[in-house]
Amino acid sequence: MTMIRYFCFSLLLFFCLNINASSLSNKSIICSTNKFTVKGGFVFTSDNTLDRYNILLNLDTGKQYIKKSSHCYTLINNEYAITEKSIDKGCGKPNSYIDSNSLEYMMLFDEYMLSANCSLFDGDLIEAINNSLIK
Repeated sequence: MTMIRYFCFSLLLFFCLNINASSLSNKSIICSTNKFTVKGGFVFTSDNTLDRYNILLNLDTGKQYIKKSSHCYTLINNEYAITEKSIDKGCGKPNSYIDSNSLEYMMLFDEYMLSANCSLFDGDLIEAINNSLIK
């Protein structure tokens, strides 16, 4: 039964990805949290794909680095649902969301939720993220 649900959801997501055009296509957003003025961002590479950039900390060296990952997304009920995988890997199920009005980013976990405040960004997103790294 779980496989049937997953298949139906994947099929629905596939059709949604092909039907919904995004107002964020070919745009970037930059995100911040209470602790970090720049925590990462997103580049919407097409109507259904994006690249996510996160600033992470290497615990061994104590240095920050940027992790890039590619994902599928679709607009569902005023939220951009971002999948766990890239289009090359079949997208997977949504595991994070961006509110289409406020651009608040949310990633839900079993016991807590991560969130960040995001805004449209016209400059070079990767350069802005690189400049915010603690050297």
